[in-house]
Amino acid sequence: MRIRLALAVTAVAALALTGCSDQHKPGPAGKVTAKDTDRECKSKGTGKKKKRSCHTEYELTVRTSKGDEVEVDVSGSDYNSCSEGASYPRCAKQ
Repeated sequence: MRIRLALAVTAVAALALTGCSDQHKPGPAGKVTAKDTDRECKSKGTGKKKKRSCHTEYELTVRTSKGDEVEVDVSGSDYNSCSEGASYPRCAKQ
């Protein structure tokens, strides 16, 4: 009985941690040609009880070996790690 309970707790913990992981999929390999941030805000509620929530989205523009430019959504730490001219995704893994 205790083994089943321990397995169930472990499974729930693993699912919870998976939900907290970085949700950005790595884009194609290439050179970073530009960086951009977008701040988005939304208002929720009505009347005097409106609440405003904001978040920042980070994007890198990457030129692939074929010459295509692709916008890649990245985390804030990956955005800060990659400068223009750096090799993506290697710069994001440092």
